[in-house]
Amino acid sequence: MNGIFNTVIHARMKLEALIEEYSAYDHWANSRFHERLAGEPEAVLDAPVASSFPSLRATLMHIRDAEAAWLARLTSAAVHWPAEANMDLLTFMKHVSRMRDHVRSLNGTALMEERAYADLKGNRFQQPAWQMLMHCFNHSSFHRGQLVTLMRALGLGDIPRTDLIVFQRLQQPAR
Repeated sequence: MNGIFNTVIHARMKLEALIEEYSAYDHWANSRFHERLAGEPEAVLDAPVASSFPSLRATLMHIRDAEAAWLARLTSAAVHWPAEANMDLLTFMKHVSRMRDHVRSLNGTALMEERAYADLKGNRFQQPAWQMLMHCFNHSSFHRGQLVTLMRALGLGDIPRTDLIVFQRLQQPAR
């Protein structure tokens, strides 16, 4: 019995570390785009470009709104879509940081807990918290990829490199 208990504890610790790393990566990658785009004029942020969302700003706000919605689901709070009416880029990192702070408060047991929630259409689901978090972070990665394409279509340079491996290499001690 003790061996099984130790195996379960070890697996939860690994899951905690994985989710914490992916949360830190999500925050870092989102902040790179925020920092890069914060200096662009409104006309560039709102320039129409064919994609899932019609502009750089709309894509960033979709990431913001989704991270806020998943945090609300994880904490059994009401989901507000959009997260807030203000479409200023300053609101973007506020919601991304709230998600990261929440993840830091979770332990292995909390990550394994089943959470009941509804999607935006009202469909009911139940999943472990860790799966909801992985979806949220993967969703943001998908749309950051679209930001790269939008930036290229608009002729913008200095596109942030936000691959997971780049983040992981930055976390390694200097050799």
